[in-house]
Amino acid sequence: MPPAASHYTLVGFSPDLDWRPLSFVKTIPTNRVCSACGLVRKRTALLSCMHVLCDSCYEQCHQEGSHVCPLDGHEWRDEDEVEWRDLPPDELLRREVKCWNAER
Repeated sequence: MPPAASHYTLVGFSPDLDWRPLSFVKTIPTNRVCSACGLVRKRTALLSCMHVLCDSCYEQCHQEGSHVCPLDGHEWRDEDEVEWRDLPPDELLRREVKCWNAER
């Protein structure tokens, strides 16, 4: 489930940022946000069904020699059907973030 508007939770980038809800000025591209949990992690998998899973959700999809997309039930056995993408921290650092108190 993708986050509402431009609010995201980052995981795996920095102890100062991890697990804190952040409000970005511009939305993060959907191919960087896990379609299952809504988190933004360093590494995501683009599936052949076009859903994006973080590495944690991807590992949970393993079922008896294959993987199954938790969103549409699409099954795949060949790892070549998955495109892994890394999100460099400097790409996030170039994005503007609103002050945590901006909505108060």
